[in-house]
Amino acid sequence: MSKRTGQLKVMAYEHPRHVGALESLYARVWGESAGAHRGKIVSLMHECMPGRDRHPLRFVIVDGDCIAGTLGYLPADFLINGACVPVRFTFDLLVDPQYAAAGLRLSRRTLGMVLVDQALLEGELFLGGMWMTPSSHKIHLATGFTDALPLQSYTLPLDPGPFIARRGLPPAKAAVALAGLSANRVRALARATFELKRRDTALQACAQFDAAWDATWLDLARTYAATRVRDAAYLNWKYSNHPTLGYRIVLAQRGGKHVGFMLWRNATADEECRRAIVVDFLVARGDARTLRNLISRVIVDANASRMESVSILTPQPWAARVLRRMGFLPRGGRNSWVVAGWERHIPREWLQDPDVWHLCMGDSDGDIWSGIVSQRPTLARIRHDAAAP
Repeated sequence: MSKRTGQLKVMAYEHPRHVGALESLYARVWGESAGAHRGKIVSLMHECMPGRDRHPLRFVIVDGDCIAGTLGYLPADFLINGACVPVRFTFDLLVDPQYAAAGLRLSRRTLGMVLVDQALLEGELFLGGMWMTPSSHKIHLATGFTDALPLQSYTLPLDPGPFIARRGLPPAKAAVALAGLSANRVRALARATFELKRRDTALQACAQFDAAWDATWLDLARTYAATRVRDAAYLNWKYSNHPTLGYRIVLAQRGGKHVGFMLWRNATADEECRRAIVVDFLVARGDARTLRNLISRVIVDANASRMESVSILTPQPWAARVLRRMGFLPRGGRNSWVVAGWERHIPREWLQDPDVWHLCMGDSDGDIWSGIVSQRPTLARIRHDAAAP
């Protein structure tokens, strides 16, 4: 049994010293199986993640040999105006609900202050996690983060029935919505099928990213003012080698050269909503043709796999226009996003400018925690699906 002293202390997380106590915290909050799964992902971060030598990777609130709270400190590299800049994503802010409310607020604020102070001392750019709860958003703002542009995701309903049922609409409104979304689905599938019949862009499935392609992805990334570096080391660790999630990769080629890629996965068996999620994509800024080709591949694949919908995130206005023409609809709410330490790296006006940022659903921790049930597809299945009309 964990010993608690009631004396809370904020300290840098040490792995493997703290992993057992961290798993115990997860189990108390999320349940035993989810706690073990999250502990496994944390171990993989410390054993395999690019940038894992940039300590600390998280802070913890310690009470005796018990962890009462935690906040992750995820390293990444961004291209900002063509220069590589080390950044951190905050993620996994969690405090044991068993602790008293007054102590909880104080501890979470203290934890955030330590993080921000460290960021300012090191001169790193800090990006808030991309799926913050309202309480996490308030804590970040209270500890020195600045509000940046809200992040908008887009959804294409492929099975409008369950999609509408979850929204609890009155019968008359539900009937109108069902008719409209059903017509939208037909148009979207027709557009996607038409795009895939065009021969100007070749789509190729793969199981792993090759480091030989890194220079191409870097050139594409430089067409944006700010985006994360996407190289083989990062992409394979985050997606191709994920222990439970079966991500799919499709590369776009034109004239014998790579012009983009897209990563997505279908819902796992334990997820209530059968949704295909586009976690990452990269094309040159303004390259609507390649984005249409890639998202068409995902739409057709998701429909064949009987997914209820496809979801994708982008702040880029030109990309949002492409998605809207392909039948995607903006989701009702937007996700709050915050930045700290930006003064040394970007002008203030960039914080709210969607043209600046190329961001995707998987850029922070995001989807990495999902998938307790293994759904990894075989390479033969991936190639078959990518070649299907």
